[in-house]
Parts: sequence; C-alpha cells; structure tokens
Amino acid sequence: MTIANECVGLDIGQTGLKAVRFRRRLSGRETIDYFQHPLPFSRPEDLDPARRVQSLRGFLWRNGLYATDRLVTAIPCQDLFVRTLSFPFKDSTKLAQVVPFEVENLVPMPLEDLAVGSLVLPPGHTEDGILRESKGSEVLVTAAPRDKVAEHLKFLAQADVEPSVINVDAMALFSVTQYLQGEGAAVPQDLAIIDVGASKTTFCLVQGGRPMVLRTILWGGNHLTHALAVRHACSFADAERRKRTMAVGHVDGLLEPVLKELRITLQAHLGNDRNRMTHCWVCGGGSKLQEIGDYISRQLGLYPVGPRQGFGVETPRAFSIAFGLAIHPKIIRPRWRLTSNPMELALDLKSVADAASSDTVTTTQDRRLAFAAGLVIAFLAIVDFSIHFMLHDQRVTRLKASLHSQYEQFFGVSAAAPGQEIDQAQYHIGVLDKALGVVDTAEGKVLHTLSAFVKQLPPGTTVKVRELTVDGSAVLMEGETTSFDAVERLKQTFAASPRLKDVAVTETRVGAGPNQVVFRITVTVEKS
Repeated sequence: MTIANECVGLDIGQTGLKAVRFRRRLSGRETIDYFQHPLPFSRPEDLDPARRVQSLRGFLWRNGLYATDRLVTAIPCQDLFVRTLSFPFKDSTKLAQVVPFEVENLVPMPLEDLAVGSLVLPPGHTEDGILRESKGSEVLVTAAPRDKVAEHLKFLAQADVEPSVINVDAMALFSVTQYLQGEGAAVPQDLAIIDVGASKTTFCLVQGGRPMVLRTILWGGNHLTHALAVRHACSFADAERRKRTMAVGHVDGLLEPVLKELRITLQAHLGNDRNRMTHCWVCGGGSKLQEIGDYISRQLGLYPVGPRQGFGVETPRAFSIAFGLAIHPKIIRPRWRLTSNPMELALDLKSVADAASSDTVTTTQDRRLAFAAGLVIAFLAIVDFSIHFMLHDQRVTRLKASLHSQYEQFFGVSAAAPGQEIDQAQYHIGVLDKALGVVDTAEGKVLHTLSAFVKQLPPGTTVKVRELTVDGSAVLMEGETTSFDAVERLKQTFAASPRLKDVAVTETRVGAGPNQVVFRITVTVEKS
C-alpha cells in the first residue's frame, strides 16, 4: 500500500455527522481538522434515507472532504457478530482454516451470507509492559452480514462516496489508544473505553493492550434527555438545554441502565478477576456532561484516565470514533516508518466483504460451468444414443436384406410380404421333411417298412402291384398274379415270415384278362 499523508474518518450517527481529517507532512508535522453537522431526528421524515443522503452530500461538499482519496467509515457493533476465540495453537494457516467453522457453529446464519474477518491478537502485556508468554492464540472474530455491508456501501454510494476501509466503531476507539501510545503516552494496558453517543454507547474492553470485547449498548444521551423531560415535565428541547447545564450528580439515578449493562459486560468477561482492569476512559458526545467520566469510573470501580495516561485536553473526546477512523493503522503509518507493524490491529470489513463476494462470484461461476458441463454431457449422451440407435437400425436392415437374399437363394422369389420369409421358410422346410420322410430308411419310416415287406415276397412268384398303401407299420397292397395258387403261396409265405404278422387276404377275384387273378392283402411289419 502506498504512503498516505491524509485520511478522513467519517462517523455517521443518528443525530449528527462527524468527520476528522488527519494530515501528516513529510516533515512529520500533523494537522487535525474537526467537522460536525447536526441531523434532525425528532420527526419520522428526518430519518428518511434520501434526506440523510442529501445531508451527507452537503456536509462533505461544504467542508471540502470530497477532495480526499482515502475515507474510512464504520459499522456499529450491533450489526455484527463479534467474539474473541481461544485456540491451543499459533499456526496462522491452521487458524484461517478453523475460524470459519467455529463461526458457523456460533452464528445462526449460513456461512455464505457472512463476511468473516479475524485478527490474531498478539500476546498480552503485563503491567510493566512485558509480553506474556502463551502457547496458544486468541483471535478476534467479526462476522458481518453481507447485506449490512452492502446496505452501508449503497448509502455512501448515493452520496458519491466510496470508502477505502470500513472499520468497526469500537475498533476505532482502540485505534485512538494505539495512536496515543505511538506518540509516547503511557496508555494503560487494561482500559475500558466507553463512548456515550446520542442513541447508543459503544464499549471497547482493552486487556493487556489488546481489544478483547467490542459491544454496543442501546442507550445514549437521548435516553437521558427523555428521562429528564419526564422528570421535569418539559419538552425534549428544554430537557436537552437543561442537561447541558447539569452536573452528573443531578442525573444520578438516570444513568443506571447503562451502568448495569457495563457491569454485566465486565463481569461476564473478567469474572471475579476484576482487579486486572484498572482504568476507564469516557468519551463521545455524552462525555460533555459535567464529571460524567469520574462518575462512571467510580461506579465501575475503575480509575479515570487523565493527562498522566496520555488523555489530555487535546484528546478528541467528542470525536473519538471519527478520530480513530482517520488514523486507521492500515492507512496512516507512524512517523518515519514506511511499513505497517504486525502488532497494529485494524479491521476492514470492505475487503472481507469483497473477498466473500469474489468467492461467491467464483462459486456462482463454478455452478454455471458445472451446469453447462452437465448440459454438454447430456447432449453428448443423446448424440451417442442416437448414433448407436442408427447403427443398430442399419445393422438390422442389413441382416434382413441378407436373410431375404439367402431365402430367395434357397427357396426362390416369393410373393410373400417382407418380414414373412421365416414363416415361408418353415412351411417349405415342412414340405421337404414330409418328402424326405418317404425315402428315409430310418426305423419306422415308409421306405424301411416297404423294404422289409418286399424282402418277404416269395421268389418265383410274379406280382404286379396296382395300389400300395403304407400306414405306419401296416401295408395294404392290391395286386395281380397268375393264379389262385400264387395268391395262396404269397399268403403262406407272409404268414411264415417272423417279420410279418396279421396277414389277411381280404379279396380274391378273377381279373378281366386271361390268367389274371386280382387280390388285396394286408400285413403288419414288425420292428426289427
């Protein structure tokens, strides 16, 4: 990052706009300019975003703040999830992998809807300023809903503003202590920073020189004004004027809501080890109430800071958040140092959100590419199926043509319709089987039966066969011979044969010609 000699911190509150312009010349001389513009809030139309955008645009234009190319804004803690997590190891690569999974178990939102940022906190300091030794590490984790960051950027874009960094308001308070410490001030290592604003109180708990707790308490100076208006039965404007002239002793019981929340926060984090927390710094617009810093410190059991701790009259109490934004450690370097110190802690929700957005875009692109790849694969599968189907259809057509050609080769050209060749072939084969059955010499076939019958005819006897019928093993023959004795010999010869049985002459008569006798004889040929 290039060296910056100017930065503007912009604090957008409910009741006012505050800006701090921090400049540092090459000689090291610093100039700090403060700008403030009150915003009406009593009527509903005063909270209209378009009206607030117009007020912001006029505020920046009148004070010449559009000229800067580095502007830092902040999102309140109430819009974020902020936790300090402890891990038993120090490996930064492993921490970067583990932190998102820990956040996913703590935040009731999908991880893709969050911009998760983390700061590995350095080892804490003792009261003497010596670093404590630790085998583990502590990480300050912030999880910002991406829609909140987008809403903040949209609001600024309507005013023609593009911030360089988006910080967290409580971390801006911590940046003030870092700046003072860099200037040589003896800032306490254990410090409770309380910024009392108009509608909220921002709390930053610094322990061992590290920001351990960031919190927003929804109680501010306007709540105190309302309470005074009720107590004195006057208007809000009269109560506000009365508040500016009062000392904190006159509003003793009215500060109890914020004090109760502060005690609960300290008790939850520190437990019974309250002695480690030593000092308290009260800042913000509400710090203008007389003696409020000393009063809150006493109620919390802490010492108020003063010039001895580096918080003199020049410390920007009312502009604490805007000043902390203007000296963002990633933009403004300490004197005579060109690189950042890894011990300097600062958040940038914009870069985290941009990284999350780029990851989301990458994921969306990956999904689109995967979908396109699926479509291509489906298209290729359809084409492959179509090709296989066409090849199969062509193969079937070739087989049909070959079968028809062979059919015509063996059975001749037929008038049968295409596709009936098999039926026609089966019919012709059946006819051939019957024809072959006539001349088949196998056992039980006609030719075998006739062969056995003919072999039993007596030698020397002339027989002219007129009609021959074979039914299985039975033979019926009508024939002619020369005499009745020849018929009798034929009958006796058949009866004496072991291969023939059931010999019967059914008819014998004289034929029309000379020496002609017509007869019918039936025999049964036994199987061999």
